[in-house]
Amino acid sequence: MTDLRQARAYWRYMKSLGWRVVDGAFVKKLPFLALSLVKIQRPERQPNLAALKKFRPIYISYEPAVNHKPPAGFRPGSPLLPSRTIWLDLRKSQKKLLQEMRPKTRYNIKKLRITDYGLRITQGSQLSDDQLAAFYQIYRENAKKQRFWGASFTQLKSLATCFGKKAYLIIARRMAQAGESRRQGLAGNDVIGGLLILVHDRVAYYSHNAATNEGRRLFVPTILTWEAIKLAKKLGCHTFDFEGIDDPRFPVTRKWTGFSRFKKSFGGKEVNYPQALVKWQVPLYRYNRT
Repeated sequence: MTDLRQARAYWRYMKSLGWRVVDGAFVKKLPFLALSLVKIQRPERQPNLAALKKFRPIYISYEPAVNHKPPAGFRPGSPLLPSRTIWLDLRKSQKKLLQEMRPKTRYNIKKLRITDYGLRITQGSQLSDDQLAAFYQIYRENAKKQRFWGASFTQLKSLATCFGKKAYLIIARRMAQAGESRRQGLAGNDVIGGLLILVHDRVAYYSHNAATNEGRRLFVPTILTWEAIKLAKKLGCHTFDFEGIDDPRFPVTRKWTGFSRFKKSFGGKEVNYPQALVKWQVPLYRYNRT
């Protein structure tokens, strides 16, 4: 299977952010300079570095999909993509998938009623700005609390648009209580959680998620993830990729312990990607180091 970063939909997304796609590599021209930055992310074959020379890259990040001899001049570096993930085998039955979860996760799924969450699944090609904004509001609040930058609304909208029918946003709404009126819209304060998944080459990727305090208290992230897994099976996917967990090789990922524990609770196979490689071109790199 080819990686998400090698999907044509992802290439369209990168182009929307100002990157040029060259034989599966992403090239970003530096302002006011005839120089560039390059990202090569999990290509099916070794990159054609000769084709990139004309862009005069001062920095190349190469994250291989499989282990092989590093190209000349490259050294180990920090990954830009999650270097470790979990693959869930969707060829297994729902019953088997539940059996392989941690007991608490399985208990919560069986105990909670889906009808209590007002779930709505919308393809990226049909998402309205209001729907996406309701999810994004929670996503940004989560990002601030957890002290990470995250995607901008424009980036998230472009991602959903570029993947179109291969993107699915699952939203959970706070259902009306006794004495409250039921509203038909997706007002921001009705949404208590959401999960965006992307599909490529029969693999569903856990892309962006968010939940309010109320949503977490009601185990909305668990319900959304289970619904995403069931949706992926229905779409004919053979793998559900959780898109990143903590990696002992990189101490900086220790701060991912919380959501890594959550993802691991669904079972699956933990997968390590090969060491990321980087190459700085001289002489500019040496000049900047002085």
